[in-house]
Amino acid sequence: MSDHYELIQQCIERAVAAEQARSRFRHSLHKTLPNLHRSIHLPERDAPLHLTCFVIRYIQVIPVWLKRLEELCDAGGMDFHPVQELIAHSFSEIPERQPEQHGLGSILDEAYLAHRIMEEINDVLQPVCGTPLLPMDPMVANLVVRELLGESLACQLDGLADILLQRFEPAELDPEHLISMILYKQRFDDVPGQWPDFAKHMQIELRGPSVNRQVDLSH
Repeated sequence: MSDHYELIQQCIERAVAAEQARSRFRHSLHKTLPNLHRSIHLPERDAPLHLTCFVIRYIQVIPVWLKRLEELCDAGGMDFHPVQELIAHSFSEIPERQPEQHGLGSILDEAYLAHRIMEEINDVLQPVCGTPLLPMDPMVANLVVRELLGESLACQLDGLADILLQRFEPAELDPEHLISMILYKQRFDDVPGQWPDFAKHMQIELRGPSVNRQVDLSH
């Protein structure tokens, strides 16, 4: 794993250790939960614990998933460096905010940005490849985290993800690179447990008459 991913991993480990020691994020959820959108359904028993475990899993996969996406982009002849640099830079500033004290809440915005970028790159390249590059479905997870962050901050992070997405236009893929990328993708498509649906595993659902990519999260 490169230095960038090691830095991200270290930040995540510190934040998780802080939460395990102090449970600040879990305790803060007692105030947050009543304000979550009505479509977000949590387990009735110890919802803060389920949501905390969900956030930990959401954050912990970032280094591995980013590395997989970087490898695929390299195979496709696309420059992943701007994405890697931005996400690593955002995590590198966290020690100044003392993640050992603030825990999960101090890195949730960085985690959301990383997941949104991966989701957008996956979506924009799927029509070209005929299949998702990464076998993940983060829609529900990202919508839940969006609620935890708040609409204003989430919109800022979405805008940043959109700017970086411009680096990954499908027109840049020539046939040779496309074949190379699809072949590389087959190496980890069926790895058990590597692409979990965090929300589903923690019994977190979106409920309503219609749940799709245009879910209205306005209260």
